Amino acid sequence: MRDATADRGFSLLESLFACALLGTALLSIGHVSSGALVLMADARNRTLATTLAVAKLEELRSSIAPVDGADTVDGRGEPAVAGTSRRFDRRWSVVAVAPGAAILTVRVTPFPKGIASREVRMIGGWTPVRR
Repeated sequence: MRDATADRGFSLLESLFACALLGTALLSIGHVSSGALVLMADARNRTLATTLAVAKLEELRSSIAPVDGADTVDGRGEPAVAGTSRRFDRRWSVVAVAPGAAILTVRVTPFPKGIASREVRMIGGWTPVRR
């Protein structure tokens, strides 16, 4: 015969403690996941910005006489139009260091500015193209 006074199941205190522990673990996982999403967005923006900076740097290197300038482009390097969700501000400068030689600097900043929008800067040299 079984003892009728034997404990069965969990007490209320044990159940509350288990729920609190589970809630804390789920909140921690949610916080880590949201942080990972922000970092992924930053990585994507920086990758696109780097690609756009390299493309502009190569364009300037192949020109006969590069000059300073700026533009706003989308993720494909096309001029940004109203309503474009991913835009990049591109600015470049040309500093002459000797006759027939210059330092090119291209800066690309993702928009809208926020947590995941760090500037990318590329620097290269220029000499006249011999044809």
